[in-house]
Amino acid sequence: MKIAILGGTGNIGKGFALRWSQKHDIIIGSRDKERAKTKAAEYNKIMEKYGFDALSIKGIDNKNAAAESDIVVLAIRYSNVSSIIEQIKPVLKNQIIVSVVVPMEKDSCYMIPDRETIEIDTQFREYYKTNYFCYNNPPSGSAAEEIAALLPEGVSLVSAFHNVPAAKLADLDISLDYDIGVCGNDMNAKKVIFDLVRAIPDMNPVDVGPCETSLMVESLTPLLINIAVRNQRKDIGIKFVD
Repeated sequence: MKIAILGGTGNIGKGFALRWSQKHDIIIGSRDKERAKTKAAEYNKIMEKYGFDALSIKGIDNKNAAAESDIVVLAIRYSNVSSIIEQIKPVLKNQIIVSVVVPMEKDSCYMIPDRETIEIDTQFREYYKTNYFCYNNPPSGSAAEEIAALLPEGVSLVSAFHNVPAAKLADLDISLDYDIGVCGNDMNAKKVIFDLVRAIPDMNPVDVGPCETSLMVESLTPLLINIAVRNQRKDIGIKFVD
């Protein structure tokens, strides 16, 4: 299959490109075509070091990447969703769109009850101040639902891969023993993505439900980051144990 990774020049995009290029043709998409080409060349060199001689990764602009592909992976920031969908919409026909998008932001709070009515000194306030990542709930319910509403009729959306640690995904020496939540309304499209999950050794797809359930999966990402930061852990993922 031909897989376009829009946002493929970023950390998570790099991991997808390296993992999937072993079995599929990968197209790195970017708003900057030259940057996409540079990154594709970098990824091909990495694959050559691991004994893969065929240069199966190329880089072009987002629109042409989407036009040439069977699967379009949106590994982009939530703030860029509308502009990129508008850009690629004219070339979308029967591709499967995969959303890896998580609407989250860094926020802060004060762990003090009724903080509006309590006077505290600066030192005390700074001691209790806590920075954290939070899920920024979109009006549509989730990033996946928002994206689905922007797509042309007949184009299927699958929401997946939100909770994969980018650094480990890009390290081909590491086995990724994770469960990957997959959401979507088109079962045939979901089965294609199940196989894409299994194409990464030791990864296991888990059917979470329709597109509306993506909210629950997306919101796990800031939770995992907060747990990792506060507990001095690194690049944690999810595994469901019986």
